[in-house]
Amino acid sequence: MHLFDRPIIILSAPRSGSTLLFEVLSKSQSIFTIGGESHALIETIPKLNIAYRKFSSNALTEQDIDDDLRQQLLQRFSDALQDSQGNQPDKNSDTSIRFLEKTPKNSLRVDFFNALFPDALFIYLVREPKENISSIMQAWRSNKFVTYPNLPGWDKRNWSLLLPEKWQQLNQQSLQSIAAFQWQEANDAIINSLQKIDPSRWCMLSYDQLITQPEQTVKKLCQFTATEFDSALAQLCSQPLPHSRYTISTPKADKWLENYHDIAQIWPSIAATLNKVNHHLHQHGQPLFATQWQHHDIAEPATSLITPQATALTKPLTKDAIYNNVPRNSPCPCGSGKRFKQCHGALS
Repeated sequence: MHLFDRPIIILSAPRSGSTLLFEVLSKSQSIFTIGGESHALIETIPKLNIAYRKFSSNALTEQDIDDDLRQQLLQRFSDALQDSQGNQPDKNSDTSIRFLEKTPKNSLRVDFFNALFPDALFIYLVREPKENISSIMQAWRSNKFVTYPNLPGWDKRNWSLLLPEKWQQLNQQSLQSIAAFQWQEANDAIINSLQKIDPSRWCMLSYDQLITQPEQTVKKLCQFTATEFDSALAQLCSQPLPHSRYTISTPKADKWLENYHDIAQIWPSIAATLNKVNHHLHQHGQPLFATQWQHHDIAEPATSLITPQATALTKPLTKDAIYNNVPRNSPCPCGSGKRFKQCHGALS
């Protein structure tokens, strides 16, 4: 069995860009992965299987690991290791392995992985919440991300993406409420667990940074993980990053506006989690996400279910209210299609 040295665990809510980050970092010549996500590797162990756990949630804690299970998991990860070319590491080498792991389910398993790999390093990836929640909604509609067909107790039959605790309370809720719930539960769980871990063992970045500043961002991650920014990474980051394997449709500016009215309804409910995310972004010297709802002149759909509360949220804001605290790399609220720093941000 190979020895693991400071495994690198990517944490994020679903549809935050973690697949792209994983695909980028896995190009490093010094990093090994298992080739993809660890669902089968973990959940084919009966004790960790969702059915055995009565479909309670995807959450796993340090209480779920004993010595036998630890050895079984380490052996499974070790047997599945491969480099960026698909080659297995030399079994006779005594060199420790730098291992990269990711699945959005890990947002509910931070304590579990911290117990499995006590020297693990965690990369917490966040995405602008309106974009993120909209992408979760799109994933549900696509039926390409169904994780639990015919989920017992779920009236809509098929469940997509990760399964947090108390999911049963969403049975009669709208799609936007389900998406907001998944976004909140993932980010709350990550933050709550990371606060118990030495700050030197985790870092935070935004998806927007990865897209707009790939070379600078990946170099910082290499510095954090003590891995080399080698020629393979340099070549990849020298041009716009390719779409990840799980991209549903071509990304475009303000794509989330397709779900504008739906997201307006749930926006007040995510405030507490958004404030926590912003607090940690500030602690890590990162741009904050806008917290105020930004008005856009979008025709209301014929089947709109906008509530009076949501309607009040979409009343025109003053110019100062619109442009205060807009991240520099976010789309400009004026609707120009340019980034804020290239539009009204350049004037401020």
